[in-house]
Order: sequence, then C-alpha cells, then structure tokens
Amino acid sequence: MYDAYIFDDASNVAHIFFNHHNQRESTITFSVAPHRDTIGLKSNQFVSQICASLQAGELSHEAYTRAPIDIVVALDVSGSMRVEKLDLCKNTLKLLLKELHHDDRFCLVSFSDEAKIEVPMLKVNEDQKRVALNIIDHLSVRGRTNIASAISLAAQIVNSVQQPNKVRSVFLLTDGQANVGPTEAKDLVELTGIFVEAGHKPTSPPISLHTFGYGTEPDHKLLLDMAKTTSGGCFYPVKDNSQVFSAFGDAVGGILSVVAHNVCLTISVPVEAARCGSEIIAVHHENKREIADGVWQVYIGDVYAEETRDIIFEVTLASPSRSFLQDSTPAIPHALVELTYIDTIHHTRVGPVSSVAVIKRPNSQTLAWPNRDVAIQWLRVRTANCIAQAESLAKQGELDKAKKELEDWIEEFTRESFEIGAAKEPLIEQLRMDLTESLDLLKGDAYNAYVENDLGVRVRTHMSQRCSEPFTGKRNVYRTGQKRFRAQAFHKGSALSK
Repeated sequence: MYDAYIFDDASNVAHIFFNHHNQRESTITFSVAPHRDTIGLKSNQFVSQICASLQAGELSHEAYTRAPIDIVVALDVSGSMRVEKLDLCKNTLKLLLKELHHDDRFCLVSFSDEAKIEVPMLKVNEDQKRVALNIIDHLSVRGRTNIASAISLAAQIVNSVQQPNKVRSVFLLTDGQANVGPTEAKDLVELTGIFVEAGHKPTSPPISLHTFGYGTEPDHKLLLDMAKTTSGGCFYPVKDNSQVFSAFGDAVGGILSVVAHNVCLTISVPVEAARCGSEIIAVHHENKREIADGVWQVYIGDVYAEETRDIIFEVTLASPSRSFLQDSTPAIPHALVELTYIDTIHHTRVGPVSSVAVIKRPNSQTLAWPNRDVAIQWLRVRTANCIAQAESLAKQGELDKAKKELEDWIEEFTRESFEIGAAKEPLIEQLRMDLTESLDLLKGDAYNAYVENDLGVRVRTHMSQRCSEPFTGKRNVYRTGQKRFRAQAFHKGSALSK
C-alpha cells in the first residue's frame, strides 16, 4: 500500500510516503496528531482524541493564479425590494462585475412571482460587462417571492455549462419569505439539494450556494439550511443597508480564493492497533459516513486560501500484547488518515497523501501533557456541540435547561483553556465570546426565530471553520485575508458609489 513508513519521534507523527508523491510544494499541508502522545496502560485512560489538520497556503495577488469561476446571482426583485434596497443591490452587482476577469462566467437571474434570466451565462469580457451593467441599471421591482423557482433556474444554468470552470457558485439574495410556489421550509431545503444535483456530472466541480437574508423579514433558518445542503455554502444575515456590500464582498473573497475542492479524508485504524482492540468510536463532522467496517470518510468540500480544517475523531486505546511490551515504550499507530483533493490552482488531482497518528503506550501511569493545538480544537468542537444542544433545548421550551447547559460548559471551558495555557488564543477568545453572547440571548424574554438563527449561525461557523460575518468591524478568526480584503474593498466601493 505504501513505500516507506517513517516515525518522527519529535512530533510523534508517522508519515507514509509514496514513490509517486509530487515534489512540488503542496497547496494543502496535512498532519495528524493525538491529544496526548503518550498514555500509559495504567493511566486509567481508555479513549483518545485525534486531530487531522489541513492548512491551505496563501494565494498570490496576481489574478492568473486563482481558479476561474462560474457564478449565478439570483436577486429578489419582489415588491418589498423597492427603492433603496434594490439600488444597493444594483451597486453591489456592479462591484462584483469589476472583480471578474475574462475567464470567469457571470449570469444574473431576477425572481419575484417567477424567475427570469436577465443576463445569460457568458464569459465576462468588456462588452459583456457593459451589457450587464445596462441591464442591472434597468431592473425594477415586481410581484411576490418565489424562492423555489430562483434556485431551480440558477442551478439549471450552472449545470448546463458544457465545460465548467473549477469553481461554481450561486448567490441568492432575498428580503422576504417564500409566498409563491413551494413555501414550506422543509420542501425548499429538499428541493435545493435536488436542483443542485440534477444534471450534475460526476466529473464536474461542486456547486456552492451562498444565501443572503436582507433585513428581519426573511426566514433566516431556511436560508441557512439551504446553504448547508451544498458544498461550502454559507448564509449571511444582512441586518441593515450598511452590511450589504461587505457581506457580498466576504462571499466573493471566498469563491475567488478557492484552492481545492472535493477535499476528502478517509480515516481508519491500522492493523497493528486494531489487533490490540483500538477502534474509531466517534467522528466529529457533519459530512461523515462509514464506507466500510471501521473505515470513515469525511467530505470537506472546497477550501479557500489560508483556511484551516481540523477534523477531530475519537479512538479507543490499544492494549498491546506481551510481545509489544518487550519494548518499554511501544509506539502504536492508532489512526491512518488519507487525504485526496482537486488542486484548482495547478489543475491536478492530489492524493492519497497519508499520515499516521502514533501514541506511545508504556506499561506505567505516564500521561503526556496535551497537544495544545489538538486541545484547542477539541474545545472548539465541544463548544459548537454545546450551543447546538442549548438551541435544541430552548426550541423545546426548556429554557432553564438550555441556560444551565451553557453555564456548566462555560465553567469547564474556562478551566480547560486556562490549564493548557490558551486563554488568550484568538480562537479561544471568540469561543468564549460566543458562549457568553449565546447565554445572554437565552436570558431574554422569549426564545424566538431571531435567537434560533443567531445560535444556528454560531454553530455553523465553528463546525465549518468558515467566516460568514457580514460586518467588517466584527472580529472573526476564520476570516481569511482574501475575504477581509474583498469585504473591505466592497464596503469602500459602496461609499465611493454614493
């Protein structure tokens, strides 16, 4: 299966090398590490967390280094979008067109009672930009809101491109709730998945859906759930006019910096550890599935430049046989993780690239100090799960239990982050802030759709490790340099357009 197995005693990580391994610098760096690298047989520890970490490199500012995109914008032009709202969206679309280059494709769909193609899907040259800008200037409001028709038409357009670009995305902006066509949230979410997959070719890149809820009227949970049905999709709650430009800019900064798609991990326990009783008991990721007995696959989707992905999973610890114990500190590989992805910058398929997490199992009570990075990610996962559990309890009317859940975890979170010396880490500070603000939301007079949406966005942000914050002034540890740059540029462009 592999050609060389090398154990790095300094990092307690074993790496597997293939003869066909590409020597060019990787778009994504990859490593696997256990929570503790040494756990004695007499330590009374039976389970270990292991973290598979991916880090995408920076993207050069030169335009030719990024992957070209296919983008469809579905814009709500129903009656409630009159005057200022529609004008702001028009100016946002103009800023988007300025960011696109001759290899990119752009399409504009407007929707009200039904969806309509305003600008057909074509490559963006200067003539096409002039035509598109003229059409955008003449958009006007009409009718009610048919979200299903907008998604159906947008997905059909993206999937109809014969030779698609490496990055494909749909942006949907609405300020209202569906009141024409299918209107039930459950049906719209299901239809979104069907529409996106219909006509999708196995060799084609995935389609991401980014949704924007403008104001307080849209069903924010619906728009969040619709975005979650697609690979890398995000929901942006645009609370007021000042956030329209930066929200679009943040999303554009993401899709213009995709460095890999179809990113996938395969996780298994090596034979040596399996024979000693080790097995995978939990994988903390929403897109996981068991593809064989004891073998798990995690689909990550697309990754932007500078983004990280940290997949935490848990294994039972191996209990080595007498032959193993002839070595005073037997090093046992507890997890084999294989990475595959499509490199959109170099236009190549990468992988499998493999890494093994090794845990030493001496016949003693020895317990190594936690790996700080893994410990921080374990806190992230448990924080997201806690907020999700509190949201579920509150939705069932158990507000007191929801608050108690958060209060107990805040106490434990504070203790653990202090013990590992990470209390001042940016991610820890954001997690602490989100826990505190979530608790404050539940201390209000009532649990409503606004609170539910706010909690849901926080959970999604930490589980996906991706920024969907429309306000440039609010700190978000997941906002990459490219997203920050585009969000600020769109915000600045909005001021210049006034």
